[in-house]
Amino acid sequence: MTTQITATTELQAINTMLSFIGEAPVSTISSTTGVGSDVAIAKNILDETSMSVQSQGWHFNTENEVTLQRDSNNKVVLPINCVHLEVAAPYQATYAYTMRGGYLYDLKNHTDVFTYNPVVDYVLVQQFEDLPQYARHYISVKSARRFCARYMGSLELNKLALQDEEEAHITFEQADARAGDYNVLTGNYSQYYIVNRTRTQVI
Repeated sequence: MTTQITATTELQAINTMLSFIGEAPVSTISSTTGVGSDVAIAKNILDETSMSVQSQGWHFNTENEVTLQRDSNNKVVLPINCVHLEVAAPYQATYAYTMRGGYLYDLKNHTDVFTYNPVVDYVLVQQFEDLPQYARHYISVKSARRFCARYMGSLELNKLALQDEEEAHITFEQADARAGDYNVLTGNYSQYYIVNRTRTQVI
C-alpha cells in the first residue's frame, strides 16, 4: 500500500511545535485553543511567524502590475490582506503611494482621491493552507524554533532548532527563486523586475 504524502497542514505544523516540548499531538485546533493553552500559544506563534515571513514579499504572494479600480467616490479600496505595495515600474519617479485606512493614498498629492486607475505591485498575505509547501515548511520550522525557545531552557535543543531553521530558510529562498525564475545577477525579486521588465501604463 502506498502512503500518500500531502502538504503540511496548519494542524501538522502545530503538532510539530508541540512535539518540541514533549506535548502529545492534538486532533483539532478549534477545540483546544483556550486562552493560555499550549495549542493557543502555538497557533499565535504560527500566525505571527507566517505574517512576518510573508510580509517580506515573495514570488508566491506578490502580484505585479495590478490595475486598481476606483470606487464611486474615486477612492481605491485595497484588499484586506494587502500588507505592502509599491508603484509599478517604471513609474516610481512619477507617483508615490502608501496604504492608509484601507485605501490607497497618494503621497505626492496628499490625497486618497484619484482621477485615474493606479497600477501597483503588492504583497498579499495568504492563509497557511494556500501557501506552497516550501513556504509552509519554513514557517513551520521557524515557528517551532520560536515556540521551543519560549518553553525550553536547553541551549542544546535551541541550537538544534536554530540549525533546522537555517537549513529550512536556505531551501525556502532557493525554491522561491526557482519559482520566480530569478537569477544570480539580480539576486532578489525587486532587482529582477526592474532589470528585466519594461512596462507601458495607460492612465
